[in-house]
Amino acid sequence: MSEAAAACVEAQELVHLATAEGRTLTADGAGALRELMRLDGIRSRLQALEGVPVEALRVDLAAVSIAERLLPGVLGPCRRADQEWPKEIWRSIREINVERALADLGRRRRTRQAADARELVLRHSVSAAQDLPNRDLVTRLEKVRDFVAAEQSYEAVLSVRPEWWRWLGPDARFGFRSDRLDALLWAIEARDTGAASANALEMLADDSARAVIEHGLATAFVRPAASLAPPATTSAARLAAGLSAVASRTDISELRALESWYTKNVQLFDRVAAAMDVRRTEPDLREALESLVGELAFPSGAVDASRSAFRDIQSTLRAEVEACLQRTSYSAHAIESEDLVGAISRIGALERELRDAVQAMPAVRGRLLVAVAGRTKSGKTTLRKALTRDADRTGIGRGAHRTTRKTSAFEIGAVTYLDTPGVAAKDDDLDAQRARAACDIADAVIWNYADTLRDEESAELQRLLLSGKPLLAVVNVKVRVDTPDRLQLFAQHPERAFASASGHAVRIEQVSRAVGVAPPVVLAVHSGAAHEALSSGNRELGDRALRASRLPELEQSLTQLLAERAIPLRAVRLAEGVRAPLAAFHDRAVEVLPQICIALGELERSATSERGALLEAFRIAGHNTRDRLEAERHRAHERLPDVVRGLGGVDHTQRWSDFVTGLELEGLFSSLESEFEQEARKRGRVLRARASAPERQDDAGPRVGPRPDVKVVSLSTATAAAKGAATALLGSFAAKGVPKKLAVPAPAVAAVYMAETLAGAAKAASSEVDRARQAKDEWTSATTVAAGAGLDELFDWVEAQLARIVDDAMAHVDAQSEAQSADISSTQERYERLRRLRSAVRSALDAIDLVLVRRLQALASGDPAVIRRARRIPGVELQVWTDTSRVMEVRACLQDQFVDVLTERIEICPDSGSLGTRGASEGNGDD
Repeated sequence: MSEAAAACVEAQELVHLATAEGRTLTADGAGALRELMRLDGIRSRLQALEGVPVEALRVDLAAVSIAERLLPGVLGPCRRADQEWPKEIWRSIREINVERALADLGRRRRTRQAADARELVLRHSVSAAQDLPNRDLVTRLEKVRDFVAAEQSYEAVLSVRPEWWRWLGPDARFGFRSDRLDALLWAIEARDTGAASANALEMLADDSARAVIEHGLATAFVRPAASLAPPATTSAARLAAGLSAVASRTDISELRALESWYTKNVQLFDRVAAAMDVRRTEPDLREALESLVGELAFPSGAVDASRSAFRDIQSTLRAEVEACLQRTSYSAHAIESEDLVGAISRIGALERELRDAVQAMPAVRGRLLVAVAGRTKSGKTTLRKALTRDADRTGIGRGAHRTTRKTSAFEIGAVTYLDTPGVAAKDDDLDAQRARAACDIADAVIWNYADTLRDEESAELQRLLLSGKPLLAVVNVKVRVDTPDRLQLFAQHPERAFASASGHAVRIEQVSRAVGVAPPVVLAVHSGAAHEALSSGNRELGDRALRASRLPELEQSLTQLLAERAIPLRAVRLAEGVRAPLAAFHDRAVEVLPQICIALGELERSATSERGALLEAFRIAGHNTRDRLEAERHRAHERLPDVVRGLGGVDHTQRWSDFVTGLELEGLFSSLESEFEQEARKRGRVLRARASAPERQDDAGPRVGPRPDVKVVSLSTATAAAKGAATALLGSFAAKGVPKKLAVPAPAVAAVYMAETLAGAAKAASSEVDRARQAKDEWTSATTVAAGAGLDELFDWVEAQLARIVDDAMAHVDAQSEAQSADISSTQERYERLRRLRSAVRSALDAIDLVLVRRLQALASGDPAVIRRARRIPGVELQVWTDTSRVMEVRACLQDQFVDVLTERIEICPDSGSLGTRGASEGNGDD
């Protein structure tokens, strides 16, 4: 009682919190939130689960492992590009065409396009960028372009992946959210281990639900039930006051049992009385307990004896389930095998289904419920007052006025009748909804037929007929008997009033045949005459009118209907409420457990061979990658002379970097890892940890001196030689004068003299050029050696990294295989426990069937003890085993009376132990 009261209070507080958050919360929703709030670790993970899509909460561990492996890799370039974003450029620069701006700014000459591009870029830059030359702006725009390219690549990856991937990796700035990954794995574990239902966990995707949970945890209102103050009036005084009202309808043995029960449980009775006091003063608690108080308002009546037997069966099975379904821990490698993850997921689903199947006993009230339904103004309330012998006319509608707008209850003996609002009212469909709800919970229905049967009434009547619920159709005759003379005339000639009843019976039969259902029992009654008879001053006239109204025949027919149909149907419905969840689990287990067994067997058999095959595939992939590396090394050395000619200048580092980038050595890492992934995927495995491409620290290129320029040396040397020769010649003329032979020199003689002088100068210049060329050759040779050594060092480093990746992958496979063997063993243990529980569920189903059949046997006035075994397939077949000498007796009780109640073929078999043999064989076959 304390736990139930605490649950009601918590539910109401959650509802109020949800209302404050703008959310409408049902009772089921409040229960789900309470379930979530009791999970270990939810407080620390609520913030990380903000915005989680509901699809993410429905995936399995294998899907999460793929996202965990791939997302960081594709987000890495975005993250690095984001970190290198130039501080002078605003993020709004992405609104312009960056590629076109780069092309215009990179023009050598100052053009109008370059000026416009610069102005456009500066609009999205800080003021300090005004001082940057175009070439520096180009450098910064190139970093922006790299970021945009990386972001577009990431978006392309997400476009072909589930939407919830974006929640794990929102963008470059936030990167991969490992906190969200941990929270998601926690939620999936809670779901798969049965700590919380899938429906409850999906509420975490609702912002308002998370807010309610967070507020509830902060206020710490989830607490044990508070102690109640002593009741204002003791439970003994309350029971004594109410006992006199029901004592006349209660057997002496029941009164003595109540006295004994109260003496043993007086504290419990006082707590209930105190709770009822609190209910009167606390409106929230009163609202929460309203439905429970409504149940308690009805005396308990005769409780189905089979209910306690079902509870014992369920309790025994629940204890066995809780003892067997222990939490199992797995290694971090468990999610890397898709086949193993599939087996674990199916076992987890079966375990959750079994836990749910043994939780709640279906609520079936002890008293029989009979709903009185029919068209508005058909005389339902009049029939009610006639049945209860109530002569008061209050509540009976007059003319077009209808009085009954809500369902009310009244009791006759051990039966509770529900007086419902009328159906087919044109101005209020709420009445019809209330009437349908009452009919749905009733064990039997009295359909009060008026003088006509409209289409709306026909639809409601057909709905009831199709439900299979026991139904008694009452044709309510409405001949006026509102005066003593008219009542006297009716009592003398009742056949005149009932003359039209046969036509109404035909109409009801037509409606039944239209939906393929056997017609119900139809009985004509004049409820108005019966009610008038109660208030008649002439006792003899009243008795004759009551008999003429055929109300006693109605009461007798109803008693027979309840005994033959309603009570057995209630027993079947109670059994089915306990049985159906267990049967659903059993049928699913019979289907799924063999598949799990086969999958685990194949995993165990293939584990060793697949490990060897995967390691060999990794070795081959590593060898092939090294061969490609060597081929690339050879091609790089062939290209080296062309590269060396461009080194030694101011752009030495950039040229060497472009050469190394053009080798595309990073592609070897991604290619090798992709090949590893494909080989693992072929064998149903996932390489959860994928290494990122290694980065080399020193990538500036070979250290060489400045590159000599022979052309410049040649030109400068020739110029200097010519200038020196001319200077020498003029100096000689100035010092010695003009030789006599040249005093009047001929032009030819002068030219020869000049040529000899210049030849000497050219010879000196040639020597300088030769020395320059020799220096260039020496530089080229030294640079080629240094570049070759740097290139070999680079390729040796790449080869070492590739070897490391191969070794790490093979070590990962070894660790994965060892852990997988342990995980397979743990999964096999869970499978064995489920297989044993399936057998226990099968036994529980047989026990439920036996309790039901014995109950039906007792209702048919037979001896329940003669039923030895029973096995039922609802709606198909019921097999009953009994002693050979009692077969005919059991057949007379069950097959002849209850075949329409059970809606299945009944087979009575002599008890020869065949059920046990059959059950064993079925169990082996299922396993």
